[in-house]
Amino acid sequence: MKVKTNAIAKAPLSKHISISNDKRVFVVGDLDGDFTRLQTQLDKVNFDPSQDVLFSLGDIIDRGPDSVKLIDYMQEIGAHVVLGNHEHMMLESLLSRDTFALRLWTQNGGKWHQTTPFQTLVGMCKWLLQQPLAYTVEYQGHTIGISHTLPPTWSWTTLPGNTEACVMPLLWDRERFTKRKHQVNHGVDFSVHGHNSTPSCIWIGNSLHIDTSYYGHPTVINLADTITTFKQNPPA
Repeated sequence: MKVKTNAIAKAPLSKHISISNDKRVFVVGDLDGDFTRLQTQLDKVNFDPSQDVLFSLGDIIDRGPDSVKLIDYMQEIGAHVVLGNHEHMMLESLLSRDTFALRLWTQNGGKWHQTTPFQTLVGMCKWLLQQPLAYTVEYQGHTIGISHTLPPTWSWTTLPGNTEACVMPLLWDRERFTKRKHQVNHGVDFSVHGHNSTPSCIWIGNSLHIDTSYYGHPTVINLADTITTFKQNPPA
């Protein structure tokens, strides 16, 4: 990977959170800069930001017209957000002035930043650097891992010692998905990820991949329903 990790190294590697069993918890896949499509999906589940919990799998920004609006919304509702590779490109482009990252970002939906006020971009970057690469969530008697993507072999209990070492496996890796290659996903009952476009949600081992945005709309899953499905039909 040629995108450097100078800026993103300041972001937390992982956060652990416990959520009351009676809370409704939702996880949304890649948003690709489109607020309207997110709102449509949240309306379908009657999402109430004052009562419900939302996790975002990263790649909130780029391609669509609403990168700034989506970041503002995530801050407003107190969503739990993990960084994706598009946020990584943004951070390195603007904070560490990585010319390769800037070129790659601009080519892949980041042109919106060219007409966005500098102070707005700075504020977005500062907030993004407070977001982790991964979450582990205790909910309804299960431990769930949440990150943008996941390599074929991973342990949530023995993470590498620094953020930089996790950027490639948790923000960029595609091998688990493209090769359907599940070796180890240890330390959680199951995990949920975006990053890899799929027309419908797919289990690979005990990892669930929900990035359907390219195929028309982002997927929003109810985590309690996913736990029920997991218990009834444990992945092989």
